Amino acid sequence: MVGIVLLTAGCSGDGATEASGPGSGTATASSADPQPPGTSTASAVPPGDGGVPPGAGEDPAALATAVEDLLSAREAALRAGDRAAFAATVAAPDEPDGERQLRAFRAARALGATPLGHDAVAPVTDAAAVDVRVRYRVRGVDRADRTSTVRYAVTRTAAGWRVASERPTGADAAPAWLAMPGLVVRRSDHAVVAGTAGPGPLRASARTVDTVLPALSGHWSGTPRRTLVLVPRTAAEAEALRGSPAPGTGEVAATTDGPTDAAGRATGDRVVLDPAARGRLTPTGRDVVLAHELAHVAVRATVPGGPPTWLSEGYADHVGYARAGLPQRALAAPLLAAVRSGDAPTALPGAADLDPATSDVSLVYLASWQAAETVVGLRGEAGLRALVRACADRRGEQAAERTCTAALPRVLRVDRDGLTRRWQARLQRLAGTAG
Repeated sequence: MVGIVLLTAGCSGDGATEASGPGSGTATASSADPQPPGTSTASAVPPGDGGVPPGAGEDPAALATAVEDLLSAREAALRAGDRAAFAATVAAPDEPDGERQLRAFRAARALGATPLGHDAVAPVTDAAAVDVRVRYRVRGVDRADRTSTVRYAVTRTAAGWRVASERPTGADAAPAWLAMPGLVVRRSDHAVVAGTAGPGPLRASARTVDTVLPALSGHWSGTPRRTLVLVPRTAAEAEALRGSPAPGTGEVAATTDGPTDAAGRATGDRVVLDPAARGRLTPTGRDVVLAHELAHVAVRATVPGGPPTWLSEGYADHVGYARAGLPQRALAAPLLAAVRSGDAPTALPGAADLDPATSDVSLVYLASWQAAETVVGLRGEAGLRALVRACADRRGEQAAERTCTAALPRVLRVDRDGLTRRWQARLQRLAGTAG
């Protein structure tokens, strides 16, 4: 996942973020759902005939066949839009778990989700917890299959085997219709925005995408024409959408995730906005956060692999902060205060420095942004984009750092030490401490 960390210090002035500059992030969860994703649903599964616990004494092969038949029927019903056929697979349509399944059916249809198949995770021995890898695509967004693990509880009724419940496992990024079965979808020229946060946030997100994505496509040839943005209302929904592990709620403002092809390019990223962070940001701050994530979407779809994290996040912040309408000194105020106190980073950040799970990364993100601005000062916008391309590597962070070290003299005509010195000098000038 690629994220933008929610900064802890606010900026003053019109359009500033209230509790932080638009940092980078991912969303997180407490629980607003009475049964959080990943929680065993066994106690909620209705008994089969005669009060026998579901699956008790069942032959595993017979159980696996029943699950296969049920899921195939549900997928066919979803593709056809046949609510009655889907409802026929639900154990108790009028009870909460059954109602949730029917809401998820409506949500999947509204989103344009197409199921493409499934594989049960062996062994299939517990009817109350059958984990299944599902494959799907969202129309107009995904250029290759997405996969996620979903947990089903099935039960034998008088009419045969039926699905008692269907939930994300919590390990994978959940399909949007399961994480947010009450979602509403808004489509625009360049966005599919889905969520439960209400019409205002969905409209605002679509406006940002329609402005930012076409501009990025002029520089990044692989930028998708349309991107999926998910706007959950609750932390539990956000947690399910992101899967685990993930930072805590409000620690990050958004995340971008998606599968990649054999060449290492993303085939259908989606952006998940954090509800706690959204509540603390002004409209301008939310716009900056989403623009940051859209920069990730453009780069990931165009460039095989990825550049070092400091450059990836620095470039995305360069794109996002350009929309803030504030001086860089104001936006970088916490970092510049650290420069004055001698507490600022002195080396280009590594991936561990930018991991919100292990440290307070707000200053490090600002430092990465200013490193990107240093590159712009040396070789302009085109030079920054060229460096992102030249530093990308499919073999992971350490390989990307090595690739970048080799590329710097060719692209910028300075080596890593030279870039670091210029970056530090820039911070000293902005902080007013240059000798």
